[in-house]
Amino acid sequence: MAEFLAQRIRFQNGERHSVLQVPYGLPVHEVTVYLDKYRKKGRAANTIHVVCSAIALLYRELALAKVDLLDRLSKGQFLSIAELDRLVSATQYRVQDLDEVASDGSKSKVISFNRIVMRRRKTQPERRPVDVQTHASRLRYIADYLDFISNYFGEGLARTDRLYLKAEAERALTAFREHIPAVSKRAKLGARIGLSLEEQGRVVAAVHPDSPNNPWKRRVIRQRNWLIIVLLLATGIRRGELLGLQIGDISSNQPKLRIVRRADAKDDTRTNQPNTKTHDREIELLPTILRALQAYLVERRNIKAARSIPQIFVSEDGNALSTQSIDKLFRQLREACPGLPVSLTSHVMRHTWNERFSEAAEAMQLPEIAEERARNSQQGWSDNSKTSVIYTRRYTSKKGNEISMKLQEKLDEQIAKTR
Repeated sequence: MAEFLAQRIRFQNGERHSVLQVPYGLPVHEVTVYLDKYRKKGRAANTIHVVCSAIALLYRELALAKVDLLDRLSKGQFLSIAELDRLVSATQYRVQDLDEVASDGSKSKVISFNRIVMRRRKTQPERRPVDVQTHASRLRYIADYLDFISNYFGEGLARTDRLYLKAEAERALTAFREHIPAVSKRAKLGARIGLSLEEQGRVVAAVHPDSPNNPWKRRVIRQRNWLIIVLLLATGIRRGELLGLQIGDISSNQPKLRIVRRADAKDDTRTNQPNTKTHDREIELLPTILRALQAYLVERRNIKAARSIPQIFVSEDGNALSTQSIDKLFRQLREACPGLPVSLTSHVMRHTWNERFSEAAEAMQLPEIAEERARNSQQGWSDNSKTSVIYTRRYTSKKGNEISMKLQEKLDEQIAKTR
């Protein structure tokens, strides 16, 4: 089976893009043409990569079913409903799990019934579904690409064949799009929330450079990772914003930190460049946190390769940290401290900051409109943004429970009087 891979690339001018790559071959031409429309619209590199990944899944599944899409379209024929239904089923699962099943099934052409039963027992539990949003977006991107490529090839066909292909594609894609799940805005149970005060204290204590529970060995790595956790909790910035911080973003005469958008920066050598999704802004820091940041920079200078890197946070070999490094940091932290929430990630830190912000605003008796504007300013959201609703679920639920209990207490008093 051909291994179609969504590959990130970086141009000399710093622009990031994605292509559908076959190992040891050229990128798939039609996909490159299709993705160029996203590039011309100025869509984010990560968005383009998500689209490319969905198309890569399409091509891998068609290859597994021995369907040559381009050959089919050049003959004026489209995919059948059955083939599209198989694709719908595959898009429900994580790519890693699908690849494991596919590679397991390609080892031998002759397989006994017992081996089939054993394989199903082994692989089925490992096929974990993706969330509804991911499944829906995959289907939308695949449907749009199939519509594009059928028209793309149809232009080279005779009129009768072109009209037939167009009609078949419309009929099949209409049925295909009916499988796109509706993304409910009502499902709130199990949604991501921040850490409680107790959990936050345990995280800070565990990552302190002098903590016996600290999972890292080298002093500079302990100091760096502790500083990462502290900055995430102190500022509520995103993982991409943290990794995009440069030494020049630290104010020379004030305890302030600048958050700057640098999409497709030429001096950033990471192909998958972490980006700032929100507006540029300045964030004030406590002098103690700023001194800790400056102390880390002193230690950082001992990493020779890092001296030419503008980014603040670097790896042991002097390269700018990647998003995978942050994910690894939190995974190692969870493994070293079993009592921490299994859901602990960098984004949970952002939820935690927003919940602490709400608690502080309430203690200061800040009016609701003033709190909303202050939060939007700190998080880089637009003045009228309602994004804070996503990040304050625990706090909102707590206040709702308090009000509900007061109502029940009043009702209980009335019930007591009737006894």
